[in-house]
Amino acid sequence: METRLLKKQMTAAYQYSYVRLVLNYYTLFETIGEKPVISERIISCCGQLNGLLKEHFSGKDVEEELLKLRRDITHEVEILTSYTDCFQIYEYVLNRMERKFKTLPETGFDDESFAKRLTEFVTDTKETAVMNGRIRQIIGQLPVRLTKQKFFSLVMEGLSVYIGSPKESLQDMMYTLSTESMAKLPLGMEEGHKDFFEVLEQFRHGDYKTMTAEGYEEAAAKLALACEGLTDESGLYIMLQDIINDFCVLVFAKPEAVIDVKEEEFYSSMTGEILEKFRKEDYSPVKDDFFDRLTQLEGRQEAYYERYLRAELPEESDEWNKNPDYVKAVNVDKLLSGSSFVELKEAGKRVETVLVDRSYLEEKTGEYFKELEEVFSVVSRPVARAIMAKVLSDLPVYFNSIDEIKEYIEGSLKSCLDEAEKETCKELLEELMDYENKLV
Repeated sequence: METRLLKKQMTAAYQYSYVRLVLNYYTLFETIGEKPVISERIISCCGQLNGLLKEHFSGKDVEEELLKLRRDITHEVEILTSYTDCFQIYEYVLNRMERKFKTLPETGFDDESFAKRLTEFVTDTKETAVMNGRIRQIIGQLPVRLTKQKFFSLVMEGLSVYIGSPKESLQDMMYTLSTESMAKLPLGMEEGHKDFFEVLEQFRHGDYKTMTAEGYEEAAAKLALACEGLTDESGLYIMLQDIINDFCVLVFAKPEAVIDVKEEEFYSSMTGEILEKFRKEDYSPVKDDFFDRLTQLEGRQEAYYERYLRAELPEESDEWNKNPDYVKAVNVDKLLSGSSFVELKEAGKRVETVLVDRSYLEEKTGEYFKELEEVFSVVSRPVARAIMAKVLSDLPVYFNSIDEIKEYIEGSLKSCLDEAEKETCKELLEELMDYENKLV
């Protein structure tokens, strides 16, 4: 890469990330201090981050350990995401049981009228992406009364759009389907997450056919508490990862960044003050002059980011991927993309685009269907239906016309003979339409 362009880009990235690191690091410090209970793993990650910051300021090379910490946190979030996916399956089941134990108002729409309303809602937009999103949301809430064979054929039909696409795209989708359907969960789910694991095991072995009102209330309360805990813990990991991403940018960009010494000292002194309070576990309020310096950071993020965006990278190629400066610039761009867990590029890795054909698709879906068969063999019917609904809502839209969509909706409603479940589905879909309409 041209040296002048690289220095300009790395300087803007360095300044932008340093400002963000100071602000986010202080927010993390405040959050940790306010939380009554913090998991041991998060405390450990904070300790590792603090140690690496101290080593970095003393001039040591921390890149390898920093990237390892980033991978560890990514794995932790994968585990928490898998718990969330599993609990969403059981939330679907419990939602559709609610009317068996509670008297709730009915929607007042017959199946045909409601199907008409849903179809109109789908077509009440000219944007294809919005329309497809609405279709997937509706499929995720409709009652499911499908045979396994029909379900598998719909999955195959939805995945057939990947024929002619890069294999990586299909592999990403298969990973999503496998994890969200509980067919393939990450290793180490129990380790460090005992409370979540115990709740999940209780739901896995729950008897939903003979569940009493008391059992339902207990299960709903446990699920709500677990989901709240997952949200809190995931939020802290994301906060940590965003700080680590900016830290990575500092490490990658520093050799080429041209920054005023006083500006660098300003940022490092603020980071150092937070670091010392963190290390001493002193969560008392910071001094007034620290807040005065924080206000001086206002507007800097936007200015530096705009400057960074003006420097565009050359288009990726095998030749460019051999250039370590180019790979570093690509990784900085990835870290600033807003995707906290984006995978970083390896130097020298060739860009190979292998396309999906029919045989490859059938091979991968066949493997997935075997995994699903094993899941379906051990779960109750309500859980299997919840899994089917989740999978179908994840797929690319496989309908060829509005008539097909309407037919699917009507078929789903009419095939459900459980009136309590059907009313709940209608209520949830009503809420979905109301929410979407408010956004317009």
